[in-house]
Amino acid sequence: MRGNAEAVDISLRHITNLLRHVRYIHHFNITGGEPSLNVRAIRHILERVRVYGITVNDFYIVTNGSAASRSEEFIEACSALYEYQQEKEQGPDSGHMLEMSDDRFHDPAEHAATLAALSPYPFFGVRGQAKHVFLFREGRCKEGFPNPIHEIYLTEENYVYGDLYLNAEGMILSNGDLSYTRQRQHALCPCGKLMPYLRMTLKKRQKERLYE
Repeated sequence: MRGNAEAVDISLRHITNLLRHVRYIHHFNITGGEPSLNVRAIRHILERVRVYGITVNDFYIVTNGSAASRSEEFIEACSALYEYQQEKEQGPDSGHMLEMSDDRFHDPAEHAATLAALSPYPFFGVRGQAKHVFLFREGRCKEGFPNPIHEIYLTEENYVYGDLYLNAEGMILSNGDLSYTRQRQHALCPCGKLMPYLRMTLKKRQKERLYE
């Protein structure tokens, strides 16, 4: 929905350039496109968080339920993420690490096959959006809600306030649901320049407090 489909895989160096600055992640959302089409990137994420000693409270992936999401390599990659994450509690209230969209935009026959294949895994569940899907007016989607830009900044305790998104072009955004066009319009900085950008936000907030 973010725009016309693009045959683009994120460069692994972008993932490395971002994660080398990080030591703790509360919620790590792996999104697409369709994540099951890029298992190589998922494996690279796991390799980097291990190498850098990054604590990840939980991962989150949404799949469209296509044949790729039933592949052995995708299931193995998801199992490894589940084993690595700190939070193992899975259920209706807490959600699941891997969820399948059950909305009207995907093939019900594929959904049935995927549900049968993935249901035995403790980290899998259905997103539960069949009756109501919260949509933003972005890209090809002409109905829904306005999609705002959110602020992010570095705190004096060295935590990032807000959500950082890394797109396929290696740019940092503050909202992962922006259309492909708006991603380019509202990119904050290249991932290799994240720390200078965050230090700038800290200095700006400190200066604002001086004049309050």
